[in-house]
Amino acid sequence: MENISIETLQNMHPHDLAELFLKWDADERHVWMSRLSSQQLAEMFTYLEAEIALEFMEELDHARQAELIDLMEPDDARDLLSEMDDPDKEDILDKLESQDTISQLLSYDEDESGAHMTTDFVSLKPDMDVKAATKIVIARANEVETISRLFVVDDGGRFLGTVALKKLIKTKSPKSIQAIMEDYPYVLDTDPMEKTIHKMRDYSAFEMPVCSQADVLLGMIMMDDALDAYHEEATEDYEKLSALPEVQEEEHFTRSALKRFPWLLILLLLSIPIAYITTFFEEVLVAVAVLAFFQPLILDAAGDVATQTLAVTLRILTKNPQKALKNGVKEVLTGVITGLIMGASAFVIAYFIARQMNAAQPLTLALVVALSLWVTVIISPVLGVLIPVGIKKLGFDPAVASGPFITTLADLSSLLVFFGLATTMLGGI
Repeated sequence: MENISIETLQNMHPHDLAELFLKWDADERHVWMSRLSSQQLAEMFTYLEAEIALEFMEELDHARQAELIDLMEPDDARDLLSEMDDPDKEDILDKLESQDTISQLLSYDEDESGAHMTTDFVSLKPDMDVKAATKIVIARANEVETISRLFVVDDGGRFLGTVALKKLIKTKSPKSIQAIMEDYPYVLDTDPMEKTIHKMRDYSAFEMPVCSQADVLLGMIMMDDALDAYHEEATEDYEKLSALPEVQEEEHFTRSALKRFPWLLILLLLSIPIAYITTFFEEVLVAVAVLAFFQPLILDAAGDVATQTLAVTLRILTKNPQKALKNGVKEVLTGVITGLIMGASAFVIAYFIARQMNAAQPLTLALVVALSLWVTVIISPVLGVLIPVGIKKLGFDPAVASGPFITTLADLSSLLVFFGLATTMLGGI
């Protein structure tokens, strides 16, 4: 065990303490968990991944777990409890002083804003004098996560606006809160977290009020929680783009293999039509064997362009869905121009290669390759736009239009174009 004094540990930031905690073995953890205060332990656990924190907390009895969870911010407590098995979760919930609050947060779906809010905040009334409001803020400062922005509500709890702490401190009494109150954006508890993240970015907000359908203030979402949610969403989208099931770092390799197998099998089945198309055009392929040399070039171009367009489209759908189709037109026009340049380059290269291989009609063959590449680079962006947009319209996550699926469809279309043009222009040479 490292020679670290208890004073040093007590003065550590929870993040640094969590990093150190991960390096200790089981015996060292038990020693220091008995020496650290409950508040320190609770804060430290919030800086660990929920799954990892849960592993360590399972070494404690339910009463001790409940004590630590009660000391956490409600949204952090919710994240931890959501990872627990139902029997353990129910037993610990029954022991919590904040049972009602945590149960409310657990009732939201993971992608809803309400699941990520903290219900600890300072609220003021509009008719309150700034001097009285300042006393309330001072009294409650240690109970809430932040006081940089104070929320104003009416007698029914409906959200009216906010007051910046700096403005409150600078304002002299007598003056009412309503006189210094500002309009401020808010989100609904059922709004997608993705929408909340974008709203916080648009308004440069470090905290975002969360209201019910009746505009009653329920809580607020902090920037750090929004960043965590953004990171999780980005990770999920990346996994979907790769047709990869949810990844667990500590997962056994056999379980990972079993989870990935269905996706790989689907992609394998989708690839069968590619092989079938090749056999369908067997006659022209045998007659003009040099076509096989250029087939990978066409397929790679199709997949690359489709994947690039898919990435751009998903970003547009996330930021501004209304511009997705307009951007699609831009992508297709880009494909027309880049396709012309690539096609012209391919024409020159294909011509000299065909001459070197003593192919019949090298000029026509080069034209087939050039036209195929041009048409492919036009078709691929269309697929990269229409498929995710269509999936979005149907109400599904457009990220499921993953790279491998788009690439497979682009390969199918490019082969049809390539061999179709070869059959038409070269025939049975």
